[in-house]
Amino acid sequence: MIGNGALALFKLKPAVVSLEGDKAVLKFADGSTLKVRPKDAESVHPGPVDKVPAPRADGDFETAWQMAEGGDFDLEGLSELVFGEFTPASALACRLEAESGERFRLLEGRYTAVDAEARRREAEKRERKEGEAAERAAFVARARKGVLAEGDERWLGELEAFALGLSPRSKLAAELGLKDEPEAAHAWLLKTGRWDAAVDPWPSRSGLPLKAPDLELGPDDDSGRVDLTALESWAIDNAWSHDPDDAVAWDGKAAWIHVADPASAIGADSPAEREAADRGGTLYLPTGSIPMLPDAALERFGLGLSETSRALSIRVELGTDGEVGAVEIMPSFVKVRRSSYAEADAFLGSGPLAALDALARAREACRSAAGAVDIDIPETRVWVDRSSGKSEPRVELPTKARSQALVRELMVLGGEAAARWAFERGLPFPYYSQEAPSEPGELPDGLAGEFAKRRLMRGGMAGTLPRAHRGLGVSFYAQATSPLRRYADLLAHRQIRAALAGRPPLPADEVSERLARAAAAGALLRQAERASEAHWTLAWLAARPGIELDGVVVGSGSWGLSAFIPAIGLETRVKGTELGLNAAVRLRLSGVDLPKREARFQPVG
Repeated sequence: MIGNGALALFKLKPAVVSLEGDKAVLKFADGSTLKVRPKDAESVHPGPVDKVPAPRADGDFETAWQMAEGGDFDLEGLSELVFGEFTPASALACRLEAESGERFRLLEGRYTAVDAEARRREAEKRERKEGEAAERAAFVARARKGVLAEGDERWLGELEAFALGLSPRSKLAAELGLKDEPEAAHAWLLKTGRWDAAVDPWPSRSGLPLKAPDLELGPDDDSGRVDLTALESWAIDNAWSHDPDDAVAWDGKAAWIHVADPASAIGADSPAEREAADRGGTLYLPTGSIPMLPDAALERFGLGLSETSRALSIRVELGTDGEVGAVEIMPSFVKVRRSSYAEADAFLGSGPLAALDALARAREACRSAAGAVDIDIPETRVWVDRSSGKSEPRVELPTKARSQALVRELMVLGGEAAARWAFERGLPFPYYSQEAPSEPGELPDGLAGEFAKRRLMRGGMAGTLPRAHRGLGVSFYAQATSPLRRYADLLAHRQIRAALAGRPPLPADEVSERLARAAAAGALLRQAERASEAHWTLAWLAARPGIELDGVVVGSGSWGLSAFIPAIGLETRVKGTELGLNAAVRLRLSGVDLPKREARFQPVG
């Protein structure tokens, strides 16, 4: 029992005890006090003492250890062995020595001498630790000067993890005097040559999975499938696309939009479905794509990847004014011909693709009359070529093809048709809408006008209430033509398939909850994709110091001019010149900052 004037420890901090009722008041060496229950304080010496003593420093613990010969003692006995007396100062010294565990350890209230073998192992461990500390200190001293030596990579894993967003902080970054931010670590790793431009940290920093899910799909559900293999169906996409999930056809009266049908093998609450909702969609990076669904989904449901493909097919008749008429949806078997845009353009003069092109043009006119906003800004393709064994960025301006507009129009048509079909049946559905752009006033002409239009656009919204999509100029719309790579589309298919089979669909609140989960992940997807594309564009520029490129002035402000460089799809700010909107400007690269994703240009002349 601790009494008044006793010397005690509280969390290894010595204090003098005074009792107040059922509480012990602890007064520490710095004058601070704390009230605790007596049982929460550890008695060291009964006292009395009026202040905290310094622990005696003259104890020969090594000789005491040798004399102990493996025995054990209470604190008073250990103090007598070491100091020949039991005083507050000697007791405190013994208690703290036992805490170090080098020669004596406190076990169940007794002070036991550590055996020789355990001491030897502990000494070796301590020597290794001290040696590593010295080596780390030497490394930090070199690294602060920006110099690395052979073998230093063993210290850099912690800093690299921080730069990749895999750890929230880095002790090494602080030791190197870096800011507590991944970009600072990234800059240091580039400066020292540990990293080069081929290291893209942005996908990792997003926290998104960087490989396909390793999950099983369910068995194929082919009930009710209609044989549409007699239709000439085309999957038209970029030549480099590897995940075909939509195709088009014409039956002489109506357009068909065939869509891959992974929902037929992915249960509503299966691990693959939950994982897809958490991912939000496929992550498209210049280095390649990370699928939303297991690889088996593409192998089984990619359109045109086998002789016959499973699809969810939407048949749409149009009125003479281009408005949607009768809509049918059915699971199907289809025979699909895969084609690039360039290849498909050669078939637009006659046959089914000519009819579909005429329909697409009518739809363009119809949507335009309804207020659709068409923004024409050149888009580049940024990708990484690894054919040489190195990661070499490529930036290309793809050739435009008429069949791109054809496919785009039919996919919008498919989304509108699916939304109308669901609305007519009162089906809880993941609609997608967009409010009208902000009031533009008078917009400039040319490319500057296209950028001005884009700045006026409002964000799209997913939800279970059908609203108009003003940007597309349609009264109903849903994302329903990319279920292999976008979760909202997979969810739309799930609801459609439930209605077709007479099964209860997911209720509206469940659809909303899943959409919200996917939307959060989708925002991270888009952020990672934009950041990675910018990184590789800048890596391309960094390999071409002083390169000159043609730009177009698309904006201005107090900060200077905003110029767009069509050849690389990059918008940049330019100071030191006075030019009007849409003016051509020749720009010379003056610097690249990869960690900040910034490129600096100066006008030529």
